[in-house]
Amino acid sequence: MQQKQKYIDSNPSEKRDNRLFAIVCVLVVAAVFSYGVMLESEKNKISGQLVITTEKIDANKPVKPYLPDISGITVEAVEKMAPPLIKGNIIYGSVTPYPEFNKFMKGGEARRLRLIQHRVKPLALIIAEGSYSWKMLYDEVHAFDPEGKIIDREGDIYTLRVPFLVSDGASLVISGDDIAELRLSMQANAYLANSGEFYIIRTKVIGWDEEKQAASSFINEDYYRPFIINWVGGKLYLAGSEFISLGYLKGKSYGISYSACISCAKVNPNKPAPTGIIVGNRFTDLYYGFYSYEAEDVAIVGNIYDNNVIYGIDPHDRSKRLIIAKNETYGTYTKHGIIISREVNDSWIFDNYSHDNIGSGIMLDRSSVNNVVANNIVEYNGQDGITFFESENNTTWGNVIRYNKKDGIRIRNSWNIKLYNDEIEANDGASIEVYSQDISDHKKRDLDLDHFTQRANAVVNGAKISTSGASVFKTKMAEYLKLTDVDIRAVTNFFPASFKYDRRLLRDNIGRDDVMIKIVNPDDIDVISEP
Repeated sequence: MQQKQKYIDSNPSEKRDNRLFAIVCVLVVAAVFSYGVMLESEKNKISGQLVITTEKIDANKPVKPYLPDISGITVEAVEKMAPPLIKGNIIYGSVTPYPEFNKFMKGGEARRLRLIQHRVKPLALIIAEGSYSWKMLYDEVHAFDPEGKIIDREGDIYTLRVPFLVSDGASLVISGDDIAELRLSMQANAYLANSGEFYIIRTKVIGWDEEKQAASSFINEDYYRPFIINWVGGKLYLAGSEFISLGYLKGKSYGISYSACISCAKVNPNKPAPTGIIVGNRFTDLYYGFYSYEAEDVAIVGNIYDNNVIYGIDPHDRSKRLIIAKNETYGTYTKHGIIISREVNDSWIFDNYSHDNIGSGIMLDRSSVNNVVANNIVEYNGQDGITFFESENNTTWGNVIRYNKKDGIRIRNSWNIKLYNDEIEANDGASIEVYSQDISDHKKRDLDLDHFTQRANAVVNGAKISTSGASVFKTKMAEYLKLTDVDIRAVTNFFPASFKYDRRLLRDNIGRDDVMIKIVNPDDIDVISEP
């Protein structure tokens, strides 16, 4: 009997097919492995291969930047500036002849005022000529308004119930000597406008809800609240006073504003920029604590900005030579404590305390150049300590930046940024981040108005850094980061762990004042270049 085979051999063609299949499998595995290696290589490349070079320099310390003398900017000095009193001309008449009202006679605000007054051409109170105290003004108005429909009085508390203007060539002093509190009626669409000379000294101004008999606290951005506007040609001086619950989201109606005026310029194109002094005041629950547009030489000194809605201090478009010093800004609900934005140039931000704001403590934004940020304390903010966005040629000096939720200092699309002698401690992000970024797809950015250059670099000299974040420095798509005499006071990564660089060279030279370390990411060289 024939024995059965234990195994059945495949035919030769089947063997060839199996061998071919095995070879294909090996090739596929090899390809996948190679692709994985390539991806890992690309990952390392993207993470950052840093080139570090050193250069001997003179061990001279950097020169402290110029800061203006503010010793003469006081409440007492503003009091002495007030002009002598001269009786002039008070008008209670149509807003139509006065270009200072034009901005507010459009849209919902104008419709509301017409309905309140039952007039197509609403009425306002105007100081057309003369130099008045509040008492002089009230006495003259009360003579033709005994029922208090324009200005109501209860003791030394007054309620204004119409739009109000100090016109070009006139002046008004609202002083605690005459008035304890000025209430601007929300229900009457009251507000204060100035194109003359206007002083508010040692008193209180409140946006007032007459129905609730309480301050007109912020409800939403479209809800009308009274405001103060200083137009072109105007000088507004606020000293030793308190301002509460003013402003909402309507152009020039933000709270306290210093602004150019298109309608006014058509009448007189030679008027000087709005200016003034804001010293020793408190601003609470304003939509913007301060806003400016093409203002010049405004001094904002020694004020408290607390619990304001969008910003504490927000100089804007082409304002220049501003002094922002010795202010405390905190509790801002939505954004930053102090921000300058869109060509706010040649200004000084120093000796401020900006803390516990939802956004950054201090921000320089949108082509704001040639500014000095010095000796500020910036802590416990929800974003960065100090931020530079699209703003070149700026300098810091001696700031204390600590306990912020993001970076200590963040620099985006900004170059020639010089950081001197700052103390940066325990921020959640990097101590200093420098990078460029394509922001052309930013939904809210008008690239014609707010152009940008994808370029960034910074010089750090004399910094003292302690960090609890992932790294001391972070850089991407930047021309360079230069370091001299940097004191690293905590054990942490110099750069994120995925970056490759000569740690020994960096460690051995970073604290020297006679060596400049230059850090470049060669992967970025093809998209940016150093001049």
